[in-house]
Order: sequence, then C-alpha cells, then structure tokens
Amino acid sequence: MLFVLDERTSVPSPLYTLCFDPSGHSCFSPLPFTNQAMPIAELFLGAFLQVLFDRLASPELLNFARREGIDTRLKKWEKMLESIKEVLDDAEDRQLTDHHGVKSWLEDLRNLAYDIDDLLDEFIIESTKSKSKVESNTSKARSLLSGCCFRWSPREFMFDHKMISEIEEMDAKLQEIITRKDSLRLRENNGKQLANRLQDKPISTTHLTEDYFVGRDDKKMEILELLTREEDDRTCANMKVIPIVGMPGLGKTALAQQVFNDAKVISYFDTKAWACVSDVFDTLAITKSILQKTDYTLSCENKDLDWLQGKLKQNLSGKRFLVVLDDVWNENYGNWTTLLKPFHSGAKGSKIIITTRNCHVAQIAGAQPYILKELSQDACVSLFAFHAFGVGNFDDHPFLEALGLKIVEKCKGLPLAVKTLAGLLRTRVSTHEWKTILNSKIWDLPKNDILPALKLSYLHLPSNLRRCFAYCAIFPKDYEIQRDKLIHWWIAEGLVEGKEAKNQWNVGLNYFNELVNRSLFQKSSSNGSRFLMHDLVNDLAKLVAGASHYSSGEFELVDDHNNASLVRHASFLPSKFIIPERLKIYHRMQGLRSFILLKKQFHASHVSQKVLCDLLLRLKYLRVLSLSGHYISEVPDCIGSLRHLRHLDLSHTSIKKLPMSIVALHNLEALMLQGCHMLIELPEGIEKLINLRFLDITDTLSLRAMPLNIGNLLGLEILSKFVVGTENGSRLNELKNLKNLREELCISNLHKAQEAREAKDATLLTKEGICRLAMRWSEDFENFRNEKLEGEVLNFLRPHQNLENLTIFYYGGLEFPSWLGSPSYDNIVYLCLQGCQSVKVLPLLGQLSSLKELYIKGLNAICKVGSEFYGTKSPFPSLMTLEFKNMPLWEDWSHCVGSEEIGVLFPCLEHLVIQDCPMLIGRLPSQLNSLRMLEINSCPRMDASSFIISLPSLNELNFRGCNEGVLKSLVNLTSLIDIVIEDVAELTCLNHGFTSSLIKLEKLKIESCKNLMYLWQDKDVIRNIASLKTLVVNSCPEFISFIAGEGDIKLPSNLETMVLNDCPKLIDFPETGASASITSLEIHDCKNLLSLPKGLIVHKDEHHSTGNNNNFSDVKSCLQELKIFECNSLPTFLFSESRFLLATLKKLDINSCKGVESLAEKFVEDLQSIQEITICNCNNLRSLPHGLHTLSHLTTLDLSCCAALELECFPPLPLGISSFTLVGCPKIKALLSQLHRLVYLRNLLIGWCESITCFPDGGLPPQLQRLTLIGCENMKQPMREWLTPLTSLEWLMISGSVGGAGEEGDLVLPLPSSLLHLCIDDMKKVERLSSNSLPPSLRELELFDCPKLRELPQDGLPPSLERLYIKRCGKLEKRCKKGTGCYWPLIRQIPWVTLSDTPRFESIT
Repeated sequence: MLFVLDERTSVPSPLYTLCFDPSGHSCFSPLPFTNQAMPIAELFLGAFLQVLFDRLASPELLNFARREGIDTRLKKWEKMLESIKEVLDDAEDRQLTDHHGVKSWLEDLRNLAYDIDDLLDEFIIESTKSKSKVESNTSKARSLLSGCCFRWSPREFMFDHKMISEIEEMDAKLQEIITRKDSLRLRENNGKQLANRLQDKPISTTHLTEDYFVGRDDKKMEILELLTREEDDRTCANMKVIPIVGMPGLGKTALAQQVFNDAKVISYFDTKAWACVSDVFDTLAITKSILQKTDYTLSCENKDLDWLQGKLKQNLSGKRFLVVLDDVWNENYGNWTTLLKPFHSGAKGSKIIITTRNCHVAQIAGAQPYILKELSQDACVSLFAFHAFGVGNFDDHPFLEALGLKIVEKCKGLPLAVKTLAGLLRTRVSTHEWKTILNSKIWDLPKNDILPALKLSYLHLPSNLRRCFAYCAIFPKDYEIQRDKLIHWWIAEGLVEGKEAKNQWNVGLNYFNELVNRSLFQKSSSNGSRFLMHDLVNDLAKLVAGASHYSSGEFELVDDHNNASLVRHASFLPSKFIIPERLKIYHRMQGLRSFILLKKQFHASHVSQKVLCDLLLRLKYLRVLSLSGHYISEVPDCIGSLRHLRHLDLSHTSIKKLPMSIVALHNLEALMLQGCHMLIELPEGIEKLINLRFLDITDTLSLRAMPLNIGNLLGLEILSKFVVGTENGSRLNELKNLKNLREELCISNLHKAQEAREAKDATLLTKEGICRLAMRWSEDFENFRNEKLEGEVLNFLRPHQNLENLTIFYYGGLEFPSWLGSPSYDNIVYLCLQGCQSVKVLPLLGQLSSLKELYIKGLNAICKVGSEFYGTKSPFPSLMTLEFKNMPLWEDWSHCVGSEEIGVLFPCLEHLVIQDCPMLIGRLPSQLNSLRMLEINSCPRMDASSFIISLPSLNELNFRGCNEGVLKSLVNLTSLIDIVIEDVAELTCLNHGFTSSLIKLEKLKIESCKNLMYLWQDKDVIRNIASLKTLVVNSCPEFISFIAGEGDIKLPSNLETMVLNDCPKLIDFPETGASASITSLEIHDCKNLLSLPKGLIVHKDEHHSTGNNNNFSDVKSCLQELKIFECNSLPTFLFSESRFLLATLKKLDINSCKGVESLAEKFVEDLQSIQEITICNCNNLRSLPHGLHTLSHLTTLDLSCCAALELECFPPLPLGISSFTLVGCPKIKALLSQLHRLVYLRNLLIGWCESITCFPDGGLPPQLQRLTLIGCENMKQPMREWLTPLTSLEWLMISGSVGGAGEEGDLVLPLPSSLLHLCIDDMKKVERLSSNSLPPSLRELELFDCPKLRELPQDGLPPSLERLYIKRCGKLEKRCKKGTGCYWPLIRQIPWVTLSDTPRFESIT
C-alpha cells in the first residue's frame, strides 16, 4: 500500500512517499526527480556586478579605453549597470512569486554579465600586451611612434576591428536588458535592502563548529548494543548488516558517524572502514575504497575487481571488522552479493552498517531496518540553540526563544534544516533578523526537493559567499572536496576579495569555514581533510547556479545539449579512460571559464594529448584548468593560447616538462605541479609570468634545476622548492627579493652555494610566513666537502621564529649552528636531522618547548647522546615521537645532566624507535610511562638485563636483531597488544617473566629466530595470554613444539589466526588439537609435518573405532580458511581416507603437497560451507571425488598444474559455481557434460589441457562473461559454434589456433556485440584483422606475438576503444609508431597505447 504525505504530516517534501515493506516497517522512497526552477537562482548577481564595477574602475582598463577611444562607451555601460543593480533586490524578491518574466530577465542578465566580464578581460590583456611591446622595443623612433601615435600592424588592426564588433554587440544586448527592465517596472532600491533580506556582513571565523549530537541517544545505544554484543554460538562466524533508513536530512550519516567513532566500537573491532556509495553502485570503486582503509600502504592502481577482493579478503581474514556503507541506493541483489564476497572471511562479530533512504535496500541486504524518524521538537530546539549560540538553550537570549520555537517548528524535525537555519542566524541577535527568516515568502512557495530552510540559508548568505557557494555546483553528489583546491579556484575566478594573494587566501579560508559553520559543507567521514555537501545542499547549489554550472552527466541524463553554450564552470568526473565521445558536450561550452577534471580517490584517468588539445582549442576563455591526478604525460603546446588563464593545476601527472608556450600566460597566478615525479625542468622565461603568486613544485623528485631569474617573480607567495645553481640567476640569493614567501620552502643542492654571502642575502630570517622549511645538501660524502662553507651557509640560513617544521638533509658541516635548538623557536613541532655525517655533537634540542616529533637519522659521527642534547633537567616537555636510526658510532646514551640522572626524560613520549645502532650499549630511559609504541631494531650490543624497565602503556613492540637481555628487562606490559620478535639469536623460548603480564596481547609474530625451540615455558602461560587472536611463527628452523618439556597444552581459547611457515622440525600439533575459535590456518613449508590439528580432521583408524558417524557431529570448529603449502611429509591417507570436520570452512587452498594423490568422498561431504577450492602443483593427484556437485555454496574452483590428474570426463559441478579454472592438466580428456547448465558461471579459464578437443554438447553457458583459452591447440571445434551464442561475454582471450582461428592470413572472429576486452595471442599466420570484426562496444584490444600481423581493420577501430596494447608484432608496431607510422592518425586519440618498446606505465599517446 502506498501513501503520499502532504504538509500536514511531519514530512516537508512531497517528493518522498511512505511505503511499507513486507514486515510492516515504513520507509521513505524517492519519487522521480523533477527539475523545477529555483526562484532564487540569480541571487549572486549583485556580487557579480560589483566585480564588473571594479574592473571598469581599474586604471589599466581606463588607460586602454582612452587610447582606443571607447572610454565614453564604458562609462555608459557603468551607468547602465548601476541602474540594473538598483533594481536587483526587487527582481530577486519578485521572482519568489514565480514571475517568469523576471526570472528570464535575470538569466539573460547573468549570461550578459559573464560576456562583459570576458570582454573587459580581453581589453586588459591587450593593454598589457601592447604595453609590453612598447617597453621591449629598443628603437627610440619606433618607441615614440608606438607610444604616441599608437599605430598597429595589420594583424593587430584586424583583431581591433573584431573587438569593436564585439563591443557593438555587447552594447546592443545591454540596451535590450535596460529596455526589458523598464517594461517589467522593477523598482529601485534607493540604497536600502528589502525587508526580507539580512545585512550582507560576513562572519569572520577561523575555526569550525563542534559537532553537537542530540535526540538520537536511544538509537545510538541500540545500535552500539547490536555492534558489540558477543556472539553465543561459537560455530557462527556470520557478519550482520544493520541498515539505518530515513529520508534525506534526518541525520542517518551523523548517527553512523557517532557510532563509528565511539570508543567502545574502536576497542571492539580490529579494523574499521567507511565508504560513501551514492546512487552509482560501483562495486570496484567501493571495494578499492574499503581496501585502502584497511591498508593505507597498498597501491590499487590498475587492479581489477578479482585482485581487489582477494586482497580485501586477505586483509579482513580472521579480523572482527566494522564497515559503514553510506548513502546506498542499490536495489540489485547481484551487485550486493558481489560486493559482500570478501567480507565473509572476517571473524565472528563483524558488522556492516548501511545508511539508505529506501527500505528496499535493507530488504536486499536481508536485514531488519532501523527506521530513523524526525527529531522531537525539544531536540530540535536544543540543536538549533547550539548552532545559533554555541549552547543548547536560550537561557542567555530569552527574548529570541519564542521566535526560535516557531522557526524550529517550520523545520519539520529535520536536523539538516535546523542546523542550516541556526548557522544562518549564528551571532545574530536582532529580533528583526529572526522575524525576517520566520516571515519569509520562501516558506509559502510550492514545495520541491529543496527544503525551504536551505533556500533561506542561501537567500541570506552574504553576497561574497553566494557566488562561492554556487560555484560548488560543479561537484557531483558525494564528491569529496579538497578545501585548498576549491579556495584556489575561487581566487582564480575572482570570487574572493582582496588584492594580495596572502590576504585573498585568508579571506577564502574564512569563506570556506563560514560555509562549514552554516552546515553547507560537512567533514568527510572517510577522509578528515576533505569535505562533502549533503545531497540536498548539492541540489540547492545546482539550482541556484542554473545553467552556468555543469557537473558531468547532467545534460546527458536529460538529453539537453542546448544549454551547453551557457555553461561557464564545468567539471568532468571521468572513468578510467577518456575517449573523445565523452568530451563532446564540453566542445560546445565555448564561454567556459573553469574546467575541472575531477578525480575519485585512488582512481586516475588516461587522456591522449590530441583529445586534450582538441578540447583546449575551443575553450579560449578558461581561467581555471585543473588536470590534477590523471595520467597526462605531455601538455599540448596550445595551452599557451589560453590568455585568460589564472590557475593551472597539473599536480600528480606524468609530465616531464612544460611547453615553452606557457610563458605567454601573463595572467597566470597559480601553477600547481605538486607530485610531478617525472618533471625534469621548468621552462626558460618563466620570469615573464609577472602575475604568478603560487608555484607549487613540492615532491618533484626529478627536478634538478631552476630557470634563471626566478627571483624576478616578486609576487610569489608560494615557492615550495628552490634548487640552488651556480649560474647568475640561479643562485641562493635569488630568494632575496621574494619577500612574501610563506607556507613551505625546500632548498636543495645547497652544496652548490659558492660563498656564504649567498645564504645571507637569501634573508630567510625576514620571511616570517614560512612555517615549513627543508634544507638539503648532496648525499655524496665521498668527494671533498667544504665543511667550513657549509657551516657558514647553514648559520646564515637561520629562519624566522614562526617556523613550525624544520628538516635538514645531508649537511656536511662539523657542527650545527647555535640557533638550532634555541628556546626562541618555541613554535617548532617537527624536526628532522638526516644524513649529517660529519656532525659530532647533537644540538641542544631539549629546550624546544613545543617540539612533538624528532627524527635523527644517519648522523654517523655521533658517539654520545647526553646533557648536550637535553640542556635542562626538564627536557622535551612536549615530545611524543623520537626516532634514532642508522647511527653506526653511537655508543653511550646518558640519561644525566651533570652527574644527576633526569627523573622523567621524556614525559609525553608515545613512539620510540632505535634502529641500526650497532655500537649502542646504553639502556632505555627508565620512566616511559606514556610510551605506546617501541621499536628496537639491529642494536645487538644493547643489554639491559640488569635493569627493569616498566612500560605500562605500551601497545606495540617491534624487537629485531637485538640481545635477548633487553627483551627480558621489559616488565609490566599489561597494555601490550601487538608483538613482533625477529632475528633474536639467543631466544629459545619466551621466559615466564616476560609473558606473565601479557593479559591484553592479541598478536604475536616470531620470525627468523634460529634457536627458537618452543614458544612458552609451561602451560600456565596460556592462561595469561587468553586474549591472543593471531599467532605467526616464521622461519624458525629449530621450532619443535609450542611449550617446553613434557605434557600437552590447549592453545589460547580466543585464537583466530595461526600461520606456521618454514619450520622444518615441527612434526605435529598439540594432542588437544587446534582451538575451536581459529578461523584461519596457514601451514607453509613445514617439510616434516606428519599431521594436521585434531579437531579439524579424523583419521581412518579413529573413524572405524567409533563406528558411529554421529560422534563427530558435536565437534565444533569456526575454521573458514585453510591453506597448506609445500608440506610434502603429510601422508597420503590424510586426504584419501580421513574426514575433515570443517562444516564452517569457506576457502581451501592446497599447493605443492606430494601426499595429495586423491580426495576422499567423505572429504566432500564435510565441506558443505565451502566457497573456494584451489588445488595447485599437486603432481601426484590422480582423481577427484564425484560429489563436487553437492557443494551448494561452491563458487570458485581452481585446478592448476596437476599433471597426473587423469579423467575421461570432468565430474559434475554445482549449479551455483561462478568461476572455473583448469590449467596444466594434460590428461583430462573432456569437460563436464552439462557445462551449459551452469547458469551462474561467469569466468571460465582453460589452459594447456591438450587432451580436450571440443566443448561438450550444448556448448558454453550463455551468461558467461569472461573466457580464456590458452594452449589448447587440439581444440578444433569451429569457433562460431561456441562463441557466437555468448551474448553476455565481456572479456575474451584466445591464444594459438583455438577453434581454427589464426590459421589463415585474415582473422575473422564471430565476436558478440557485448564484448569489451579482446586479447589475441600467438597467432603466427595472421596478417590482418578483417573489417567488421571488432564490436562497437570494444574498450580494450591486446595483440601479442603475431609477427606477420600488419593491418588493422579497414573500417577503423571502434570509437569506444580505450586501450590498445601491441607487443611483439613488429610489422604492425612499425605502422603505429608515434608521429611517423601510417596508423598514427588512427590511434593517437586512444587514451592508452603501448608498443613493445614503450616504457612501463607509459603510453605513446
């Protein structure tokens, strides 16, 4: 039954319907989107007109106008615009009543304002250009002629004539606007704002509002209970899904955030991840996002879904995880189950929270929905008061309470509406202003999908914020906004007040923070440095911006390209490869001012130089161009024609250099090249960019020199890197005139400074804006170093006392200057001294009162650390991280000042690393009560066995290559969770004193301890380590048992993951078997192991002695993943005659085990939960059980390199199998007879199975999506018989002459139209690809090892083609060579083209 709610219900928008799921729960479902016009779509026009007034008043423009004789015309325009500005308030007020004529007038005015602004910019550019020509002319006569008579060349006169034509056209349009204004009888404002508007006074702020969570405590506690409730059933490892359901603006995400960040949740789960899903359910992108949260070091670029899910499964295996999927719209069950595949490897108690607007999503997830209702009136009032006043009540503002209650009532219980209006009224305490909000006409407008409260919030934004907010319409929904990038774009578009870059940046930062305070931006849950717009706020931005702003996908959705010419600001969120078709609409946006190539996190795109150039040639008015983060190796030369460009962002691209034409961009203010690791040089003449303010060349690792005379760029405020040279114009003193430098500066190649005066002239001490400074000399200490000169240079490079972050690399002086460590540097929080090999004494750093992180690495001459380092009896009051690394001569670590030992040396220290200090004899400081992480690595002479060091807060210990005595000295380890012990030669067993306090230990890893024989001394230890979840023993050649002495033990009761690798003397497991709690067991290279743990397997003799199968039914196990690799002593009967009691097992992987000769039928019967089976390199395997088809949960079967496996016909498989791999099994003669009935099979790989000559009757399953056939030379069945019916096939790889293909010169393939990826390999006879052989949908074409192939299809390549790989096809490669090959014009627009000689990870296009 369906009910539509109106205003009398508690739902403010009729675009949501209340429906009931089969269980009777109500939920909101969105009705189809209606693109109703926003009646306040032009409110930023007043601010825009002010920009035009400022331009018309600029001296530069006035001089140009007088010279060209158009000054009278411009004054006329100014008066006309003034008369328009006077009626704007009335026009904006009248459009609230949906006056169509006024709305149309405002839209036309907006478009005209953009055109006028572009034309005025042309005037200023021409003025600057002509002035530059006059100044550069060395001839006095020519100079006099140019300066007095202003004679132009014929080409310049033609441009002037064109400009006059544009002026006439603009004049006519402006006159028409005035005429229509008069006919609409718009009233002038007479200097007063209308009653329904607040004063445009921006609120200056430098901080963000604190979160205030109210009214959902009961729901939060209910969900917390569900998340952290311990499971009673020990055999159950299923994860649970918790859907939070409610309409937009109710606070679903806020509730999920509260739960996600709760301390109880943080301590309960091993790992957490948050992913924003949105309306496009991209399984690959979601999986990649979650995987990156579980392992930030992992690179996921160019990885497919199989790889990503495999890694995610590995990362989650045996761990209790919490994953939040925010804003889920997907109602496709197949998509949902595909996404969930890796999550089944987690430990019991794992949970997934989803937030959604739609109950049907919850049904797909098979979970009970938790319906979020509107906030109570009291909760709304408290929330409103907090965001308006900073406290949750009206106690200090009783005169506003009655008005506040009425405003809150209009918000209909929606937290988003409450917060937005409260943010609007924040710091405003006038009853008049509050009444203005309460009585606004907005509340009476016909409702659409935008809340009235949000409209009001925009209506009353200060004028300077309106355009900044509207600019954000370029962002797609759920896009994570980078604050600094957005502020740069605002500045480049002239949306930020102020003349100086520093002032503009601070103003822009205040703008951004103000939008955050008004709840129009909110922090991303997945990345705290990024921000999001709520879907409804995003809708608001798009509607107020109208047709002038565009986010990729909008016009395509409504099939309306007519408005493209009106677009001024646009973004494009591409897929992995950008083909010309996807940029067509942008070619129509010839007035475009901003083009932003957006980037999803961990997802870069490829675009060819030709496609990029074709686009830029049409966008001559661009002011902002951002191509950051994409695979662009070459910047087209045509970029120099973008005369209006202010901001160019090429950060994190693959460019090696910039075109020389870039120095013609005289208006350029920001050139962003951060992370361009392959950038070798900057263009000569860069000093001509006289307006350049931001030059970000951070992390440009290959940049070895600076262009000459960069010191002439007097306006530079950001110069993140300076490479010292020896020529005049590249020396260190180039920094002298760059007085406004701020933020970050890295000075490299300081060894090239020829005299100390260069450093003195750099005047770093006066550059108070620099807060992060790095200084780098050469790493080469083998050749001569001028120690005295380097000391003088560093002394003169003394920075200003505002410095916060300092790094010194490879300094060659004998001592550090006295200023380093001076108490006057009380702002320094980070200090790194690295590779300073000649310094013999550490600087006095203990007096740096704010220092939190200190890294000392590679100081080869330091022998002692003591009082010269501390300087006081209370040193390092704030230090939290301390690392000593690679100190080969450091021997003495004194803890004294004078003769008195310092009581508490590092009172706040949490992270301590001592690594590669082979001579160090001294001990650790005695009182490290705050220490949470300790790493001691390769310090073999440290011996603290006579000392006791208490570490009550320690959570993580990494102990490698050190004396066992240090380990024994550590006591009171009651907080320790994670231990890694490696290469401790004396260690034979963990002593009782060390293990007795490990009550919280969860992970123990011991590796490469050559004398380790046992883990623990006795059984009592097991009680102490009851919390242990993960145990790894790796490369311990003497390890024979878990405890010393006689007797048996039971492994820790909460153990979930156990890995045993390269332990050749381990013969068996404890008699009591493995812990029932283990979910993952891996055994690698244990050559003499004779058995598997009891409880997992029942041997033949035990089975017969019971005489009753039911006796094994009560054996409980939670094992989900079992891997056995290279255990060649495991007896044959273990697999052929024993029973595996693994009812919960989901993944089985057996690799390189000689004892595997056959698998018992009982083996299959006991694996009824199995999902994946991999058997690889088992050369003695001769048969398979016939009951594989009974494994109803089996989805993946991989049999590889089992040369002895001989089958007349492969046994039947379960109908639900989705992936089947059969490789290197030459004695299998036929595939299963009913192959075509495997309707869920999606991936089939057959390789090097020479005895298979054809597919079975019935062919292949028609739903197959991936098919790989390699090395099947005897399969001669015609391809048309088995390939043509595969109407869902997306990926095909064929090698050799499978199905008769490749035996003739012309390759004709009956390919299905659904195909996206085609790989052709090892076809020695093929000379050409026939016409019409490639489907129009093809995205990727790979051609390998076809030496005679020389011709591509005569009808060309599909326009959809994104990737073309040609390897070891010499004749064809010659024809595709860049620039010279006859096929180059055909392939140059393909985003990614690789030939045999193309460097890895590069494309020739």
